[in-house]
Amino acid sequence: MRIRLFFVPSIAVALLAAVALTLCAITVAIGMPYGLILLPVAAFYLSLFGMSAWALGRILVLEQWADWDKPRRLLILAPHEDDCVISAGGIGARNHDLGGATRIVYLAPDDSPAMAAKRTAEAQAAWREAGVDASNLVHLNLLPPLHQRDPQKLRRAATTLRSIIDDFKPAVIVMPMFEGGHIHHDMTASLVGSIVMPRDELEILEAPEYSPCVSLGHTPHRIIALCTRWLFGLVSYYGPPDGIDDRPVLKFRLAASELARKRRMLSAFESQNAASLMETRSYPDRLVRWDAGRRRRHPFAFRHSYPAFAQAARKILPAKIVDRLLPGERGTIGRGGTVTDWEAELEERGAQ
Repeated sequence: MRIRLFFVPSIAVALLAAVALTLCAITVAIGMPYGLILLPVAAFYLSLFGMSAWALGRILVLEQWADWDKPRRLLILAPHEDDCVISAGGIGARNHDLGGATRIVYLAPDDSPAMAAKRTAEAQAAWREAGVDASNLVHLNLLPPLHQRDPQKLRRAATTLRSIIDDFKPAVIVMPMFEGGHIHHDMTASLVGSIVMPRDELEILEAPEYSPCVSLGHTPHRIIALCTRWLFGLVSYYGPPDGIDDRPVLKFRLAASELARKRRMLSAFESQNAASLMETRSYPDRLVRWDAGRRRRHPFAFRHSYPAFAQAARKILPAKIVDRLLPGERGTIGRGGTVTDWEAELEERGAQ
């Protein structure tokens, strides 16, 4: 029976420590020369424990608790319907409870009209659970299709987003993180970064959701998840999303009842595998403060990254073995095999 650990990294690290120490003890007890057979295995699990312990320390450094304790004008920008609750379902609902104005704008409807209508209804049901009226949910078609580049549509989207900000006058904007996980998420973050001006006096928060980036320094939950895959298939660790750099990840305090409400909101997205969302995304909202000085062409350096290494390994070893040993996305969804290049998205010659 597999143990599934959600959002509790210390238990995963403790299990890795127990296995590593047990193997070391057995190696010593057997003695030489037969202990030499187990020595490499013990050393391997000691290295896994060392990496996971380091990652646990990085979590303590990178993550900070934060409070949402007063009503504000909150604008949540979500490429797709489930993204809004994943990123800000907790603070969006609390803001409404406090008497603040919560508005959610969706930017990329499904290509199928029937599915787009279904997801619109799901979003309305989710926010109805929080008491937010459907009139505060705005569904637009601003972003290019997933596998296409359309610079002109992006420029029109920037103009529309600027109008939305001028009209609603938010104090806080929550948007996806520019992290290389999904091209629509990166487009949204980049567009907002291109239109916001100092005079707006806005607080902008980025929501990490999923990124192919793996880093000992910046993605500790991902490191622990990868290490626990070696626990003989008996343990799976599911951590919350990491950032991709050294900015603190703000964890917004939510009461048990508020977390339960967020789970109920996630349960509305049946078309997006609601059961999985409820299990893997029902953590306190995690946001990173946007920094205008960190505007980048690429979310991270792809050439020396984990997905690039996995791609190279697939050229040498059987794909099934590589995918088992090095799981995860191989690049930005919608830009298969590479990561977002924002300058290329805006080049007219790059239009497809």
